[in-house]
Amino acid sequence: MAAGVRTKAEEFRRGWRVLLASAFGAGSGAVPLAFYSFSSFIEPLAREFGWSRGQITAAPLFLTLGGLVAGVFVGGLADRFGPRRIVIGSQILLAIAFASLALLPRSLPLFYAGYVLIAVLGAGTMTMTWARTITGWFVTGRGLALGVSLIGTGTIGALMPSYVGYLAEHHGWRAAFVGLAALPLVLGLPLSLAFFRDAPDDVAAPDIAVTVDDGSFSFAEATRTLCFWQMVVSFTIVALAISSVVVHCVPLLTDRGIDRTTAAGLAGLLGIAVTVGRLISGYSLDNVRGPLVAFVMFALPALSILLLSVAGNNLLLCGIAIAIVGLAAGAEHDIAAYFCAKYFGRRHYGKTYGLLYTLYGIGGGVGPLVTGNIVDVTGSYTNALYICSGLFALAAVLILLLKPPLPRNAHS
Repeated sequence: MAAGVRTKAEEFRRGWRVLLASAFGAGSGAVPLAFYSFSSFIEPLAREFGWSRGQITAAPLFLTLGGLVAGVFVGGLADRFGPRRIVIGSQILLAIAFASLALLPRSLPLFYAGYVLIAVLGAGTMTMTWARTITGWFVTGRGLALGVSLIGTGTIGALMPSYVGYLAEHHGWRAAFVGLAALPLVLGLPLSLAFFRDAPDDVAAPDIAVTVDDGSFSFAEATRTLCFWQMVVSFTIVALAISSVVVHCVPLLTDRGIDRTTAAGLAGLLGIAVTVGRLISGYSLDNVRGPLVAFVMFALPALSILLLSVAGNNLLLCGIAIAIVGLAAGAEHDIAAYFCAKYFGRRHYGKTYGLLYTLYGIGGGVGPLVTGNIVDVTGSYTNALYICSGLFALAAVLILLLKPPLPRNAHS
C-alpha cells in the first residue's frame, strides 16, 4: 500500500467520532426534519386553516428555494472557514426557525416564509457540510463512510411521522413544531461540540488533498462539464419522485382507509429503509462501478411505485413499496456526495456540491406541490404515482450513462 494511504479499518478507527457526530447532526438537520415530518402536518393544517393539499404542499418548494439561495454561499463558507463553525452556528439557528412556525397565524405567505427560514438558517446542517468533512477524513472507505455518516437521516426520519403525529394529536400542531425545534439542540449540537472536527490535511490522500494544485476542479470548471449537469438532471428527477412519496405518504395511505396511526407507522418505514439504503449504497460504491450502483437503486423504486398504485389498503404491499422508495432516498444523497468528490475533487467541494445539492433539491420542492395539485384535480394519487414511476426509470437510465469529466489538464 502506498505511503500515507490508510486502510479502511485505520480510517474508521481514526474518524469514528466524526462519523457519530455527523450521523446525529445530519439526522437532526433542516431537510430531514422538515421533509420527514411534513406529511404529519398536512391534515392538521388543512383542518385549522382550510388550506388545500396543493397549497400546503407548496411549502417544500419554498424550503428548496431557501436552500438554493443559501446552499452555495454556505458551501463556500465551509470551504473557506471549515465546516465545524458553520455546523454549530446553524444548528442553533435551525432550532429558532422551527420554533417560529409554532407562532404561525392564518397566512400562507408566512407559512411559506417559515420554510424559507428553515432552509436559510439551517443550511449549515445540510448534506454538503457533513459530506465535505467525511470525504477528507476517509478515502479508502469513503463510500461506506458517507453512508454511515448520513444514517441518522433515516433513523431519525423513521421516528418523525409518529413523533410529530403524536405531538400534533395530543398537544396540537404548534407543539409539534416546538418538538422539532428541540431536536437540533438535543441530538445534534452536543455531539458536534464534542466530536465534529474539520478534516486534517494529513488524512487526505494525494487525489483529494487540499493543496495549491491537487487536480481538483474549480467551481467554474466543474459547472462547465457535461458530467455535472447530467448529475443535476438525474438527481433532480429522483428527488422529485422521492419527495412526492415522502411528503404525501400519510394522506396517501389514509385516503385508502388506513387509520392515521398505522399510516404514520408505515411512513416510518421510509426512514428505516433510508438507513439501509445508505449502508448498501455506501458499501457498494467502494466496490462496484458508481453509475451501476445508482442505476439499481433508482430502477427498483420505479417498479415498487407501480406496486403501490395497485396495493390498495394491503398493509404488506404498501409497506414493501414504501420501503423500496426509502432505499432510493437513502442512496440518493450518498451517491451524489460520492460522485462529486470522485469527479471534481475536494478543494472546492463545499461550493460545488452545495450547488449540485440545491439544484437537485428543486425537484424535492416541486414534487410534493405537483402531486398535491394532481390530487386536488383528480381526487386520487394514481396518476401521480404513475408519473413518479416513470421518473425513476428515466433517472436510472440517465445516471447509468454518466461519464466522468476529462481531467483538468485536458482542458488547458
